[in-house]
Amino acid sequence: MSSARKVLAAVALGVSALAVAPLTANAQTLHVTHITCHEQEDNTGADDIYLTVDGGTVMESIQFVKGDSKDISGVGIEQGKVLVMREGDFPDEDDNLGQKAITGPGTYEFTDDGAHYTVTVG
Repeated sequence: MSSARKVLAAVALGVSALAVAPLTANAQTLHVTHITCHEQEDNTGADDIYLTVDGGTVMESIQFVKGDSKDISGVGIEQGKVLVMREGDFPDEDDNLGQKAITGPGTYEFTDDGAHYTVTVG
């Protein structure tokens, strides 16, 4: 039942107090728009960078070397979620290059494991 109907029903019944759940705003969906590699993690070739949120991959692997700056499209992330940058190291375990809570549009630095990447979110 909608909040307005609950209020009308309460008035009709003569109820003076009514518990109504507060309205919650829908989380804003932002988008990764750009990634720059200032320092790559891998010393033997290009980094195979991918992004995850809540354990699921939101951007498939893209190769980066130091100095690369690439436009990214089609990668949405809900504001407030944690974005994790990973570097694929098959057959070894993948490297975690950092994680950032996405609080709004802006740039986020990922600097773990010797790497340095800037991710732009808009």
